[in-house]
Amino acid sequence: MKVSVLGATGTMGGLVIKALLQEGGFAITGKVSSRDNIEVMFGCSDVIIDFSCPFATEAMLRYAVSSRSHIPIVIGTTGLSKMHRDLMGECATYSPVFCSPNMSLLVSALNVTVHLLAKIMDEDFDIEIFESHHRMKKDAPSGTALMLGRTIAKARNREFDDVANFVRYGIIEQRKRGEIGFSVQRSGAVVGTHEVSFVGGHESIKIRHEAHSKEIFAKGAVQVAKWLVRQNNGLYSMDDMVRDTIAPLIDGWSRECFGSSDHKH
Repeated sequence: MKVSVLGATGTMGGLVIKALLQEGGFAITGKVSSRDNIEVMFGCSDVIIDFSCPFATEAMLRYAVSSRSHIPIVIGTTGLSKMHRDLMGECATYSPVFCSPNMSLLVSALNVTVHLLAKIMDEDFDIEIFESHHRMKKDAPSGTALMLGRTIAKARNREFDDVANFVRYGIIEQRKRGEIGFSVQRSGAVVGTHEVSFVGGHESIKIRHEAHSKEIFAKGAVQVAKWLVRQNNGLYSMDDMVRDTIAPLIDGWSRECFGSSDHKH
């Protein structure tokens, strides 16, 4: 499979190239930086993996839309806006497009778990999302933290913008029912930590994911690329890939633990 990497000169781009070489079965036909001619990728690739920056991702998507490219695109760039998401939607008319702020399969499992917990626990349980990253990370909260918050809001049938609280300073109002609070830390060389807390009046539960190496995101992106090239045109997220991987496992686990849903009377 021929792969081009956008953002190839960056840390994540280098790790993606390393992961592709370790995986085998890939020919790296394009190593493109954020300031190179992006069009060259579209003439030599079966799939594009993007870990660049918002302006380079925008340029790639605009070219893909204008050329009606059919090449699958995997996007791991963070700090993207609604404008980028709209462009992805246009691009997905002609090709499969995958976007996730976090390519870790375990983070996908975390996302599935918080969705389930939010369904189980009513709004008497307060929810807090904490994330910590290295001092060089520019966007806050992280894309993964926002993804988790949106998942929780959706599970509770609430609009995310109505329940998200990003600012607490000085004299603040009493916490609103259903509010999702966010806390951010930027320090040292932390790869990435995300923790979601459900806190009730008499009990609480926390679930936490820690990334110990950025290689997990690169390896995840390679697995996504292998999955994406088999999909039809459309816009995909990690939730879609989870349906093909984690969901069958959960169904099997459910049947093992609770038995068949078919009862004899």
